[in-house]
Amino acid sequence: MWRKLRLRYFYGIFLAGLVTILSSAFMPYKVGAEELKVATGEYPPFTSSQISGGGLVSEIVKLVFSRMDYDLAVDYLPWKRGYVLTKQNKYVATYPYLKTEERRQDFLYSEPIVEWKSKVYVRDDSGVVYNSLLDLKGLTECIPYHYGSLSELDEMYAAGEIKRIRPPHIRSCWLMILNGRADFFVEDIFVADIFRKEVLGERSDEIIELRKTISTDFGYIIFPRQSHRSEELVNQFNQVLSDLLKEDKITKVRDDFLTQNTKLGELME
Repeated sequence: MWRKLRLRYFYGIFLAGLVTILSSAFMPYKVGAEELKVATGEYPPFTSSQISGGGLVSEIVKLVFSRMDYDLAVDYLPWKRGYVLTKQNKYVATYPYLKTEERRQDFLYSEPIVEWKSKVYVRDDSGVVYNSLLDLKGLTECIPYHYGSLSELDEMYAAGEIKRIRPPHIRSCWLMILNGRADFFVEDIFVADIFRKEVLGERSDEIIELRKTISTDFGYIIFPRQSHRSEELVNQFNQVLSDLLKEDKITKVRDDFLTQNTKLGELME
């Protein structure tokens, strides 16, 4: 009797093992997270292949897609090429872009992934104030030659209401304001934080940002309308981004980025 029981026991184990082997043979192979490819360009400190993590905005985008359970491959391309290839559905998305009606025809926009808030920077003892553009009349603006300017300031310059100095590097504007060779310049507050630390050092308090914001723009990740996946991806992206904002994770990414990268100014010359 015990012999029969042992045979039944080992026979049962054999059958269980056989079923497991056969099931494994016909089950699909389980792989890791799906990899998605996105495109961006060189726009330090926000996106750059030369910065650890790919730049501030790249780190945010990677974090969101990671929470969406995707692996992300980021290609840093010339801006026009990346834009066109994404429009042709060669990439699932590209970033960061301003919102325009022309682009909306070809792309779906996420919620903002970056805010560019610019303020007016002056010497602390200059007496310059900014409540409206009228306050800047008669002053000299410093603006690097490769920078675009606000259309309102372009109009003032064309009308002879302000003067301009156009040095080759951003760093020069900080020093020109510091030394009284220019009266003001306009900069994104995130970029300004970097240069205040890297260029001014112990003299950082000598240049101040005026309280009122002169311009605010938003950057987005955009998904091609040609892709049947874009609507699902953008909805999922927005939900995860919203969750991360509520958890204050985006602020942490920003703070960690500034702490871990100490020579960003050299890439933004």
